[in-house]
Amino acid sequence: MAFEVPHKHDISLDGQEMRNQMIENFEAIEQEDKDDDQALSDEVADRKEGDDAEKAARQSADDDLEKRIKKLEDNSATHDEVEQAKEAWKKKIEHVALGTDYETVEQAVMQILKEKGMI
Repeated sequence: MAFEVPHKHDISLDGQEMRNQMIENFEAIEQEDKDDDQALSDEVADRKEGDDAEKAARQSADDDLEKRIKKLEDNSATHDEVEQAKEAWKKKIEHVALGTDYETVEQAVMQILKEKGMI
């Protein structure tokens, strides 16, 4: 709703009449300002009433996110750790491919011997 002053286009040129019209305009402006302030105060009060439940819901969601982040951080590896694991697996694969990984070769031979009933 747009606010309009009572006297905008009909301002009198008569000194006293003009003064009275200006006073009426300023009183209307002051009342509109007061009404706006009250509406804002009412809105703030309404929001504060609902804030406790909303704050609790937001805090609960934040707590859940913090737990998920902590779990991810606890289970994550750094770049260096990933690179070290990559290198270790690369060496293991090379040893297996060349037949020089004695632990793996021994396990394979034992499995074959068991399957053949030799042990």
